[in-house]
Amino acid sequence: MSPFFAAIFLHALCLANAVNDINFSTVYEWDKFDFVWPSGSNISNNRQTFNPNYVHPRYMAVFGERLFLSLDLKSEVPATLVWLPKSGTSTAPKLHPFPSWNLHIKYREECDTIKVTQGIVADPDGRLWVLDDGTYGCSSKLWIFDLNNNDTTERVHQFPDTVVSHSSSKRSLRDVVIDKTPDDYLAYITDSESENIVVYSRKTDQSWSVKTPGRKWDALDLSPNREARQLYLTERSYSNELYSVSVSELKNEGGTAAPKRIGKWREYAYRIVIDNANILYAAFNYKKYLSKWNISEPFREQRVHEVAKLDCSWPFTFTLDADDTLWMTERNESGGVLRHKLFKAAVGARPHLLTALPTP
Repeated sequence: MSPFFAAIFLHALCLANAVNDINFSTVYEWDKFDFVWPSGSNISNNRQTFNPNYVHPRYMAVFGERLFLSLDLKSEVPATLVWLPKSGTSTAPKLHPFPSWNLHIKYREECDTIKVTQGIVADPDGRLWVLDDGTYGCSSKLWIFDLNNNDTTERVHQFPDTVVSHSSSKRSLRDVVIDKTPDDYLAYITDSESENIVVYSRKTDQSWSVKTPGRKWDALDLSPNREARQLYLTERSYSNELYSVSVSELKNEGGTAAPKRIGKWREYAYRIVIDNANILYAAFNYKKYLSKWNISEPFREQRVHEVAKLDCSWPFTFTLDADDTLWMTERNESGGVLRHKLFKAAVGARPHLLTALPTP
């Protein structure tokens, strides 16, 4: 290779690997998480077994002045769904169980409580959608809470066995994304133990599954283009592949969809979020950086945020709010000391749900 072409190649390689950093500012820092503990015998028992080292944020949603987190299921953590204020006087605020302690009773036979919170999302009308994978003996559910009405439970949809297996060993609900149509809200859900995409209609309170033979899914999000809306998916089993499928293929109960391969990340992406400017953000297992890709262009991964060292399997979770802000938690297990941070950054874009709807 001539020196001239070698220089061009090295310059292009440097551009591909360059980090275009997001200007994050720190909101909170925790050496140890803690809960807002009320009085009561059941809660007192939870407090005695609580271990802050096991608090691990997995998914995030924002609405109004609150930020919601789903936490990894551990016996040492009393609730898997919590909230904290977006701003406040404390530099390390305590976690509030959502919507109350009463919905986080851990007795195995209490199937009317939240068991295992996975994906969560807030819609523009002030509802929090909560994906609950359930436990042994308790089926999986989709909870819908009205944040504008004292966090009351609007609906609890229990998935039929024909849609999501009632056997806990044959299901693993992971992520949920909401599609607002002119007359309905649809939820798209991944179940990493089945070769299906699960769909739920709020209007009819019905759910169904669409087959994707040979493929199981983990993270997902929607493009903002309503005329040709695509559902983007990461494949389960630590695959680096990114796929997309038209939402028009997901409308028929018992149907089959054929997701198309879009590209290949450098690593396995466990979390993706797409804003209304077509930017897809991704976080990767055991990696200390975020990447992005403009979905309106050919696939090209670009790093946008990187830190020195984290040593964590799921170091980041993030979401967008209505104020053009990207919120992100960071878990750092390096150096034998556990630390958590909450960041925010102005990115000039919002969630895809806030893209204007056509007039019905």
